[in-house]
Amino acid sequence: MSVTYSPDGWPQPYRLLVAQPYWEALAAGQLKFQRCGSCSQAIWPPHSFCPHCESTSLEWQVSGGRGTIYSYSTVMRGPTPVWAAIVPYTVGFVQMDEGYFLFTQIDAPPEAVQIGKRVKARLVQRGEQKLPIFSFADSE
Repeated sequence: MSVTYSPDGWPQPYRLLVAQPYWEALAAGQLKFQRCGSCSQAIWPPHSFCPHCESTSLEWQVSGGRGTIYSYSTVMRGPTPVWAAIVPYTVGFVQMDEGYFLFTQIDAPPEAVQIGKRVKARLVQRGEQKLPIFSFADSE
């Protein structure tokens, strides 16, 4: 699988068919995830069956876009020119309030990022699609 780039230099994700509703939702300004209709587990990344109970009764739900930083790393050397232009930047896993984990960029000063800190998503245009990135949530 080769990496493709948009005209502005952002790498473009490889879009699996099972994730098409996710990409369509982002284009429409929503963040979605799957939930199993049989065992109620949140599922991410998208699957054609539930990895918990093997049911094929999956539904797409809108996420509230809020969660907690579970793990993170600050990148000091970008892998491509467009990423190198914004170093340092932080990426990590956010445990979403709905129960799934999302790997994402955390848009905050690296020294302020902490495990357990509350964050919220906003959608930004990166190349040809919107992607969720997270910043600190207002006091909750």
